Amino acid sequence: MQLSKAIKTHSQHGRKKQGERILKIANKLFYYFRMLVLLCFFLFPFFVMFCLSILTDGEVVQQLLFSPSGTIEVGNYLSILSIGSDYLRYFGNTLQVSLILAVGVPLVSSMCAFGFSKLHFYGRDTVYSIVLGTLMIPSVVTLVPLYVLYSELGWINTLLPLWVPSLFGGGATNIFLMRQFIKGVPDDLISAAEIDGASVFRVYLTICLPLCVPIMLYIAYQSFVGGWNNFIGPMTYLENGSKYVTLALGVYFDYGPVSDSYANAAMAAGVVMTLPSVILFIFFQKHLIDGVAVSGIKA
Repeated sequence: MQLSKAIKTHSQHGRKKQGERILKIANKLFYYFRMLVLLCFFLFPFFVMFCLSILTDGEVVQQLLFSPSGTIEVGNYLSILSIGSDYLRYFGNTLQVSLILAVGVPLVSSMCAFGFSKLHFYGRDTVYSIVLGTLMIPSVVTLVPLYVLYSELGWINTLLPLWVPSLFGGGATNIFLMRQFIKGVPDDLISAAEIDGASVFRVYLTICLPLCVPIMLYIAYQSFVGGWNNFIGPMTYLENGSKYVTLALGVYFDYGPVSDSYANAAMAAGVVMTLPSVILFIFFQKHLIDGVAVSGIKA
């Protein structure tokens, strides 16, 4: 009787575990299904852009998404990537600005954040509040004054207005993110370094900076993408025909509504323009996620 009861209990326990296993698999499949739906939703515009970019001129005029004959036209890509093309010049100008921002903005914002979080000086909190208060100022309000200032400096039709101002502090948002991260660094660690004779700059360089790699990579990526996709700045400070025209502005002038090019050429230009940001995100997504989780030292 006891043996029968034990067998029955074991059987019930086995069915329970099997049911839990099936439920776990079902939940996982449902999770992947939802992720697949979201993936298709967000990638659909890029998919349409790519499909249009490989159509011929005659097919794109017919407003087709797929070539009826199965023809793949790569001439648009070859023309924009050919040596000496305007597109490569736009690409080079934009890459120059974006790389400067990706390297410079994290460094200068980390310096400001280190001062606001670990240094003690009169009016520190007041100055920090003023820095955060600049977030309330719409960027469009400052366009005209900045244009007048840069015009007096002789910076119009150059790349200087697109990266020099960003190196003066790195922006209030980046300073805020970096400060929240540096606040997680124990003060005892800073004090121990100072007792050993380390200067303020050495403490920043050898202790805080290495610990800030995740948030700095996040800010570097955001700065790169911001410079890469910047349209308002080049539209304001650069003119069509300037040798310093950036990619976003060049695509607008050469393939946008003001041009007479076909949609397939514009889509090919858009696909190539999108690739650098996507590739960077794929390679650094783990560090970007760590950077969003604003914390200092991890076990």
